[in-house]
Amino acid sequence: MRKGTVLLGLILILIGMYSLLGAFYPQLPGLDRLWPIAIIAGGITLLTAYIRTPQRESTRVFWGVTLTLSGLLLLLVTLTDQNYAILRIWWPAFIVIAGISFLAMWIAEGFRDWGVLFLAIVGLIFGGVYIAVNLHLFGPNTLQEIGRLWPALLIIAGLILLLRGTLGGKQKAK
Repeated sequence: MRKGTVLLGLILILIGMYSLLGAFYPQLPGLDRLWPIAIIAGGITLLTAYIRTPQRESTRVFWGVTLTLSGLLLLLVTLTDQNYAILRIWWPAFIVIAGISFLAMWIAEGFRDWGVLFLAIVGLIFGGVYIAVNLHLFGPNTLQEIGRLWPALLIIAGLILLLRGTLGGKQKAK
């Protein structure tokens, strides 16, 4: 059986089940609010393809994580009573998602490409700081509080070395 036939069959079953549930439970959210599930499914498909194929393309991990997390964020917006105006505050979450995706790509590449790690760190820091600015989390004591967090840098550096030493070593043995 071809993969396309299986996928089409699954899609038809899911749409049929949702429509049948909607006939008995009209309070279910409409498809206009569930469209981000298609983005999530695309991301999961890319991650599954990365795992199942022998040639491990790390770009599939990047785009799989990006689509999955972006879809989850958009699904959260559509399923809550918020409207898309909330993204004026939370748009930096997409930069954080890119940072997480670069981090996943760096791990998938066997902890070797330090440029990808740099992009991950920049995305995570820039997006995180911008979210904090949008939420007005900075105050007069912010610099003192950040200064107290310097041990977190040691923890992050140690985790990177630990992961590189354990998982990176297994990659080289192949």
